[in-house]
Amino acid sequence: MAMMFCVGTYSASAMKGFVANPTQDRKEIVKAMSASTGIELIDFQLTRGIFDFVAVVDGSIDQAMAVKIAVGSTGAFDQFHILEAFDITNAATLAQTTLQNYVPPQGK
Repeated sequence: MAMMFCVGTYSASAMKGFVANPTQDRKEIVKAMSASTGIELIDFQLTRGIFDFVAVVDGSIDQAMAVKIAVGSTGAFDQFHILEAFDITNAATLAQTTLQNYVPPQGK
């Protein structure tokens, strides 16, 4: 399992839904959708700025993609991005090994 951060923006039709039903608990809805895939919702916040929401989840990329595909098919999002946390130590160690095999481009 991996920690992921899902961020996105709502569509105009979703915003109309918020206005029509401003007390609807979106966090509970996101929690239920996430649970249906087996992913654990750690936190969900509506945000001000470039993204309208951020969800912190623990699960697999397939589970997160299932939520993205399902909700994306409804037209409720304009954007939905999944950012997966990773261990920089492992990546840097692999980069170090890879760099040992690097040959820079050479002109004539």
